[in-house]
Amino acid sequence: MKLPLFPLHLVLFPGRQLPLHIFELRYRQMLSHCMENRRCFGVVAIRAGYEVGQAADIFEIGTVAEIEQVSELPDGRFDIMTRGTQRFRVLDLLPGAPYLQAKVELLDDAPTGLEEAARARQLRELLVPYLASLGAPDELLERVPSDPNGLAYLAAAAAQVEVPEQQKLLELESTRRRLEAALRMLRREAGLRRHIGAVGSLLPPGPGGAELN
Repeated sequence: MKLPLFPLHLVLFPGRQLPLHIFELRYRQMLSHCMENRRCFGVVAIRAGYEVGQAADIFEIGTVAEIEQVSELPDGRFDIMTRGTQRFRVLDLLPGAPYLQAKVELLDDAPTGLEEAARARQLRELLVPYLASLGAPDELLERVPSDPNGLAYLAAAAAQVEVPEQQKLLELESTRRRLEAALRMLRREAGLRRHIGAVGSLLPPGPGGAELN
């Protein structure tokens, strides 16, 4: 599968929304291409480098972002809302466009059973008060999923940790391992918050979301 790529200093997880502000010409061109085709692109976290200028060094595991809403501004910039749908692996970077393109392999989540369901119950009991401590509204808390895959991805996205640590969660092939890793992470973060208070929030960085450049 051929997929346009957005390298960003963040990790997008399946099921999570990501608002983006697009102003650089190459990304406007990429958005136009996406809207004429499958209305999706790949979000990959940056290992080293920047979102502007020369190509950054990216991680090979990313998430397909489906475009849900597009708002064009008077000066030609765009605000868009996307949602992560499925993980992928970058197999090869492809030439021929001003933005990154890659041949990718879509990755399916592993089947879950009774063991994963038990871990999910433990994680949900910890995640709901953790989200509340970050200021999550009641309507969000009521929608916290119970299914192991969705819950693991939500917990991974909510954890107030650095990109490399979130990336490790995205790369795990086993749902059981992702649940267990998220449990350890949230227990650690909950303990830190009790001692030093909030270090982040659930709000996107700025009124338009993440900057795409």
